[in-house]
Amino acid sequence: MIIRVEIAYYDVGRVLVDTRSLVNIIFADVVRGMGITDSQVNRQITPLLSFSEDLVQPVSSVNLPIAFGVAPRKTMTYDQFLIVDCPTAYNVIVGRTTLTGIKAHMSPHMLLMKFPMYNGTGSIRGDQLSARTCYETALKSVAIKPPKETMSVQGVPNGKWLIDDPRDEIPTPQAQPAEKLETLILDEKQPDRCAKISTTLASSLRTQFIEFLRHHAEVFA
Repeated sequence: MIIRVEIAYYDVGRVLVDTRSLVNIIFADVVRGMGITDSQVNRQITPLLSFSEDLVQPVSSVNLPIAFGVAPRKTMTYDQFLIVDCPTAYNVIVGRTTLTGIKAHMSPHMLLMKFPMYNGTGSIRGDQLSARTCYETALKSVAIKPPKETMSVQGVPNGKWLIDDPRDEIPTPQAQPAEKLETLILDEKQPDRCAKISTTLASSLRTQFIEFLRHHAEVFA
């Protein structure tokens, strides 16, 4: 689910809520935009296992306040964020530790996250438009090669051109995808919920796409 939150008193969009991630991740461009200096970060960190099960070395880590919801139903907590410098469609990934800390309850089919408060229950809704934008941004990062077209010239006997007969049926060419696609089932319990993805994606990006699409199946299928 993609949401908006307040981090270090900045309004931050394109925040991915990932209940399978054990850590919070904030990407380097966002950190630079917040004006966080080297003296505020901790460089004694361990490698991070990515979506594709590759080891990624974070740049550093930083403790930041993060707030969910809107006043008066707003909750804030301080947590550690690993700073990663790599291309991504997201600004921040909020992991299980923070979600557990605020006792968040996820309702993916309603694009809703709720959390208890002293004055009731706070909530924050998923941003469906941002989810689509993140998906499109990730797709644009993949170079799509145009299909190769072969021109065929057919010889005519005796050097004469045949006269077209209007009664001849000429099949209408149908549009073909620019690249080979494969069908991905987003929900094993509902096989009809599926999407098509490129077969030319890099292994790491393909894994990330599949995780993202299945996590947001209610948006894309």
